[in-house]
Amino acid sequence: MKNIIKLPIGQADFKEIIRGGCYYIDKTASISTLIRDGAASILFTRPRRFGKTTFLSMIRAFFDIREDNKDLFTKLAVMNDKEAIENWMNKYPVIYLTFKDIDGLNFNVALDVLRGKLSSLYQGYSFIGIPEENKDAEIFTDICNGKCTVSEIRRSLEILAKRLYSYYHQKVIFLLDEYDVPLDKAEKNGYYREMLDIIRAMFLSVLKDCPYTEKGILTGCLRISKESLFTGLNNLAVYSVTSAKYADAFGFTEKEVTRLLSDAGLAEKSDIIRKWYDGYTIGTEHIYTPWDVISYVDMLQIDINAKPENYWANSSGNDVIRRLIDMTDAEVGDDYSTLINKGIIKKRIVETLTYNNLYSSAENIWSLLLMTGYLTLAGEYFPNEETALRLPNEEIRLLFDSSIDEWFSDTIKGSDRKALFASIWEGDADVLSKEISAYLRQTISTYDFKEHFYHAFLAGLLSGAGYIVKSNRESGEGRPDIILLDRKGGKAAVFELKRANSIEDMEKAAEKAVNQLKDKDYGGDIIDYDEIISFGISFFRKRALVKISDRKVR
Repeated sequence: MKNIIKLPIGQADFKEIIRGGCYYIDKTASISTLIRDGAASILFTRPRRFGKTTFLSMIRAFFDIREDNKDLFTKLAVMNDKEAIENWMNKYPVIYLTFKDIDGLNFNVALDVLRGKLSSLYQGYSFIGIPEENKDAEIFTDICNGKCTVSEIRRSLEILAKRLYSYYHQKVIFLLDEYDVPLDKAEKNGYYREMLDIIRAMFLSVLKDCPYTEKGILTGCLRISKESLFTGLNNLAVYSVTSAKYADAFGFTEKEVTRLLSDAGLAEKSDIIRKWYDGYTIGTEHIYTPWDVISYVDMLQIDINAKPENYWANSSGNDVIRRLIDMTDAEVGDDYSTLINKGIIKKRIVETLTYNNLYSSAENIWSLLLMTGYLTLAGEYFPNEETALRLPNEEIRLLFDSSIDEWFSDTIKGSDRKALFASIWEGDADVLSKEISAYLRQTISTYDFKEHFYHAFLAGLLSGAGYIVKSNRESGEGRPDIILLDRKGGKAAVFELKRANSIEDMEKAAEKAVNQLKDKDYGGDIIDYDEIISFGISFFRKRALVKISDRKVR
């Protein structure tokens, strides 16, 4: 009987994963590296669903002076580090915050959410209190009660760090998960400057020359520029998707996935999991998306024949892809096509962005796609030169592909297609050739201009205009590619498509389509319409040539 292992589905907290008996891929060796990292402040940036929250909760469980968590780490790698165990394990007061839920349609709503976060944080340390004679005692009480002012919020972390240092006689470990979420939400809802001002003051109070802080560790998706958020914070080490250090601290390595599949009795599924969920290059490591691997393995334990799913698309919005597609200049379109067709592009990467300029240029968007996991390195990273990029795996490739379909559908729905349909019903092959070619030039080819790309393109072009579009339906002696029906007008159009090998070959390919319409009597069984017109169309790249096969009027 196959071994069923308990996977942490929907569970990101390290303590709950271990105590709940869930399968855990050991990342505790990174604790030893962190302890010996000379940087006073460290920022880790990784794509979403890469295990950042689990990583930071592991760090919290290891350092938190209020707890005795040796049992959690008994069989894990960090227990081989005697210095870490003796001098660091549960020896430090910890300030742990997550900003993942700090959101609001306006600044005041987001501020109230932040007040709630700080209130919960303070209440966890309410037992230490502050003597009434201390000038910060009233602020401590206000924050505990969730009634603090903006100026008190700005000082909140510093006040708590100072009090913890006084109480424990030990400096504080400051941990912040999803540090950049409030700025992301603020930019989208129009209060970026106000939120930036508060967050910057909070961070600098405990990270810049703070005598009460031993080390600060932050996680997020993007590296926000020092000038924007970390002004004057010179001892900040940033480890991103381009960094070799800590490369295996987030995500799953090939070795880790191999062991997981072996433990689950699913070793034969390694190739399909590699195709769908591997592909990220971080340092010298090839990294899998952990959430996707765990989710699919969990499905396979129930149904060994389960097909892989696009968990990435289902876990969050994918606005950044749409923003890129909306930049419809030729270069972006060609780059997008290259990626979809498993090719490599070269772009200059800007690692230090600000949320209010993320979409100001194609260069920034390419950088954003790399930082957030939609792209990965296709070789060495060059900070000041162009860097080779590619799509990491099948999951992301299909996500790009579906985004094109949605974009094209929206674009078509918003366009005026009167001339297009007039040329169809009037049987004007020259105008129809020009109309189809004009729309083709607006598209992004996803399959190197293969025939089914043109089929999907034309079906989408004709849809949503009040007509019935039938694709590859039985008719006559075979299947015409597309049938367009105007029930109200009593008219029908039949289309047969061919892909030409060159511009010179388009005439011949169109004639072949026309002959096929005639030979197989496509549309001959359409008897409830007064007028039927048949078109043979040849395509080469972004050109279309239309020829009329027949026109029947009953």
